[in-house]
Amino acid sequence: MPALRGHHLICLQFFEGEGYSAEFIGNLKRVLKSAETGEIDLRITADDVCEKCPYLNNTRCRYSEDAEEGITEMDGKALALLNLSPDARVKWNEVKRRTPGVFPVWYEVYCTGCSWKAACEKNSRYRLLMSFQCPNL
Repeated sequence: MPALRGHHLICLQFFEGEGYSAEFIGNLKRVLKSAETGEIDLRITADDVCEKCPYLNNTRCRYSEDAEEGITEMDGKALALLNLSPDARVKWNEVKRRTPGVFPVWYEVYCTGCSWKAACEKNSRYRLLMSFQCPNL
């Protein structure tokens, strides 16, 4: 059973095969495949995606000086928006069912300045949710 941080519950839905390295991408594919087949353990700490991230250092994100604090806040916001609790379990399909209802807030707060936005924009689900968010695009 995969373990996922709050923000990965939303962001992983838009994965299009891009990442930091082949090892990181392969891990993302394995985690996503596992998530799709069963339950997910929820976290607000390093998870199975983080496991192969080159910025993970001793269970903390070192992407930038204050990255871990920002990510932890993002995890909490994702869980709150999805009406989920840390250390709970949820099925991937349930996360996907809840996402359209929270996507406008998520997009406004997190996607607009995200360095991964261009990768997500290649994803059909992301574009569909954006079409509801910004119907004139």
